[in-house]
Amino acid sequence: MLLQKILKQHPDAELYYRLSDLYIQKGRQTGDITYFNLASTSLREALSLQPDLEAAHRHLAYVLYTIHDFAGAATEATRAIQLDSRDSNAYGVLGDAQLETGKYKDAANSYARMSEIKDDLYSYSRRSGLETIMGENDAAVADLKRAIAAGIQSSEPPEGVAWAQVRLAEDLFLMGKLEDANAMGTAALKTYPGYHRAFAVLGQVSAAQGKLDQAADFYRRAIAVIPLPQYAAALGDVYAKLGRQKDAQEQRQLVEFIARLNVLNKVLYNRVLVDYYADHDIDHQQALDLAAGEFQIRQDIYGHDALAWALYRDGKADAALPHIISALRYQTSDARLYFHAGMIYAALGRNAQARAMLKRAFAINPHFQPILDEVAQHEYVALDGSSRPQIADDSGAHH
Repeated sequence: MLLQKILKQHPDAELYYRLSDLYIQKGRQTGDITYFNLASTSLREALSLQPDLEAAHRHLAYVLYTIHDFAGAATEATRAIQLDSRDSNAYGVLGDAQLETGKYKDAANSYARMSEIKDDLYSYSRRSGLETIMGENDAAVADLKRAIAAGIQSSEPPEGVAWAQVRLAEDLFLMGKLEDANAMGTAALKTYPGYHRAFAVLGQVSAAQGKLDQAADFYRRAIAVIPLPQYAAALGDVYAKLGRQKDAQEQRQLVEFIARLNVLNKVLYNRVLVDYYADHDIDHQQALDLAAGEFQIRQDIYGHDALAWALYRDGKADAALPHIISALRYQTSDARLYFHAGMIYAALGRNAQARAMLKRAFAINPHFQPILDEVAQHEYVALDGSSRPQIADDSGAHH
């Protein structure tokens, strides 16, 4: 790369910053964490030459957030804000770090300040993440639509617009609006062809619609771009549902391989692994250790949920209960949370609450995960002693 050659001969803070920008863009496009490590090195070089380069602190905050160093991200974002109190993106990254660690009130304040300074793709889409957690679905959808429109209008990079479209597709999936989610995932692929996040969300939607061969194809295409463990785990589940046990086993081995590649992977994918082990009812102690480690740093609703699910699988439903109650404190529209709650209440013999929680999961999205929605159905029938719950799908039909 030309910039690298120039920098070897003439170190320059601004050029190091511009090089980091290229690495970050590449990292966002490909999902390859190597580029964020390269960006981090460039930014630290820039700051060693010019410690008060505000944009470098902001970029470093974003890089640290991406590799799950949330405390480091908050520190760098705060430094960027001290240097320029009008940097909306610095407030945005600070809010993101607060969101991921469960500091929701602080995140709300950071996002409010961000939005006051600038309304753009990034401010709208970031704010939507908090709204989704708070169960404010209409507000979240409206903000993501605003984000997409703003991104198109201001000619943001196609990957940025596609990212917001995928976020909207993911939210629509959580709400059980499968047709709308499919349309938005398809739109993201048109905006940015070959986008791994778009392939993944379309795989998730296809699996929920029972189009398993199509789902497998989307997940394979996502993995061809970047083999993330969550994609391999999802593909493995689709193969299992198709009866392709050998293929399913290969994907499960891939999950384990990716997870154990290096220390950074362990940091990045701990929560993915907790879900993977607990969903498949394997390696209970490993799931519990990872969930407990994550929870020390990230006490957000999904940190509580992961710990609750791991504890339940390890036969500790009583210890799981306070965590799943915390996970549901905002009544977030996520069928998985209610499914986990239902299973925990059932294990404690609290059948009425278990039934209510499972019914809520079905009402949100009856096909939330290929290998678990049938478990939920069976559990509900066992608790109910009568029939399957009436489930409305996108078309309003009942199964």
